[in-house]
Amino acid sequence: MKESELKVVVLEGNSFRERGRIHGEVLRDMILDHQSRWQEDLYASTGMAPDHYLDRLLAETNFMPAIKRWTPQLLEEVKGIAEGAGVDFRYILARQLSDEEPWYRLEKSLAMSGGRGCTSIGADAAGGTPALVAQNMDCPAWYQGHQILFHHKGPDLPAEVFSFALAGKINLCGLNSKGLAICCNTLSQLNYSRDGLPEDFVVRGFLHQESLAEGLEFLRAIKHASGQNYTVSEPGSRAINLEVSANKVVEFRPWAEADRVYHTNHPLINDDQGILNAHLSAGKLVPGSTSTLPRFKELQKRFGSPQNIVTVETMKAAFSNHEGSICRHPVDGEGSAAGVITLGCLIMELSEEPSLHIAPGPPCETPFVTYRFN
Repeated sequence: MKESELKVVVLEGNSFRERGRIHGEVLRDMILDHQSRWQEDLYASTGMAPDHYLDRLLAETNFMPAIKRWTPQLLEEVKGIAEGAGVDFRYILARQLSDEEPWYRLEKSLAMSGGRGCTSIGADAAGGTPALVAQNMDCPAWYQGHQILFHHKGPDLPAEVFSFALAGKINLCGLNSKGLAICCNTLSQLNYSRDGLPEDFVVRGFLHQESLAEGLEFLRAIKHASGQNYTVSEPGSRAINLEVSANKVVEFRPWAEADRVYHTNHPLINDDQGILNAHLSAGKLVPGSTSTLPRFKELQKRFGSPQNIVTVETMKAAFSNHEGSICRHPVDGEGSAAGVITLGCLIMELSEEPSLHIAPGPPCETPFVTYRFN
């Protein structure tokens, strides 16, 4: 992918509903194409007609009360996307359930044809060096070509937001103009909740906080719909790594005095795993990434000692590495069977004027471009 292929869309309006409509209108063709790909993938992997599947998914889960309680403005944005694109609201809502769909399919013994992996790294601010939050975002290969960088601007926002996402989705991960940043890694082994706040809403909800303290309060207060690892920080701060589940929020640090954090897709400290044990006892294959341990070992090799510095350049080198399948291609390892690709690599540099370095594809072959709010 060449750098010009990352589409940047400015969403500027007086309300979340208005910005959602702009999103839907500007990206209507991409959203319809994404919907078509999702429907084809759904039928190929489950044999179910999409309308029937959506009816079951939304009838057998209850996310709406949590969305209305914690992020009502984002529900307005999702409605606006559906209106602008002329797409069934149920479809747009379902596409915000990045981590909820996998555990729903597990419950119903329905297959998944791909998955999300992700590798994240964070570094503390120290000695004039800004804090860093970064990740490789690994997704099903059929997502490729739908990457968008959204720039949210409006009088009702506490800060402008850069959101790396897909056409029709409110976000995958991102950064706001106050320097508040968040990355995420699926932890499908942890307990989930049918009435919690879905992960996509959690991430954007965090980005609409004004400080790390408020963001951490938000992450600890809500009921989480899915097991997830979040790496967060702000200018002048530590990088903080939280493993969250339906019943617990626990901070992970690789060693007591570590000035960095790193994570892949298996829990390292959160033991809230009762649903996992029940599924295993029932003989169900739990969705997850078979590369999570090799990727974590590679991170330990590169950053598991205080003598190994963490910088933008050492992060780029780590994320571009194929040892342990950190940089993912559909023909590599797990990708050959699961169709997984590194959809984008984001390195967020949290100075007083925060910057986003992004490669919209596998970083081993995709140039990084830097974006700033000014």
